[in-house]
Amino acid sequence: MDGILVSYRLPPLNGLRAFEAAGRHLSFKLAAQELSVTPGAVSQQIKHLEQILGVPLFQRMPRGLTLTGHGEAMLPTISDAFERMSAAADAVARTLPTKALRLGVSPNLTEDPHGLLAKLANTEQSPDYVQITSTDDVANLLSGALDAILRPGPGPYPGMHAELLNLHQAFSPHAQASLVVWPGLAKCREFLKTRSLLGSPG
Repeated sequence: MDGILVSYRLPPLNGLRAFEAAGRHLSFKLAAQELSVTPGAVSQQIKHLEQILGVPLFQRMPRGLTLTGHGEAMLPTISDAFERMSAAADAVARTLPTKALRLGVSPNLTEDPHGLLAKLANTEQSPDYVQITSTDDVANLLSGALDAILRPGPGPYPGMHAELLNLHQAFSPHAQASLVVWPGLAKCREFLKTRSLLGSPG
């Protein structure tokens, strides 16, 4: 009804994400790989969630995990909620006005003056769908000053969508780099074009 404030009583979202991933995989290790965190971090987040809820969600067995009755009852609803949030974010990202993806590239990837990344960074030679700057400071990504960053090697990058790419040789002598972006932008056309421009999945 109009004029009524609604307050949602929610446990920490990181704990819910860890539970949902671990529940699907029945593995803290696989959940950690999906979320780009350590298995220990997943275990701690789930333990904290269990303390808040006051019930166990998993049984820790010698050969792996099993869901408790509470966990089995909770998992489908939590999975559906994350699917709906992801779909909503994707729908918004696809309707954004066409503009350049603001990509920060690690200086280590632009150090070769003859490499294509160095030529594109801070110049007008970039394709119209990406604006490349020579910086990989995550603070710029978190503040919204950048849409994505490109860094050598794998993550982890908690809370972000990260893809390990085999870079095209023309771009950099480094074999692989992580392309990191906010999850809501992971399917927008500017990001997808930029990913194809830089390399192939690692």
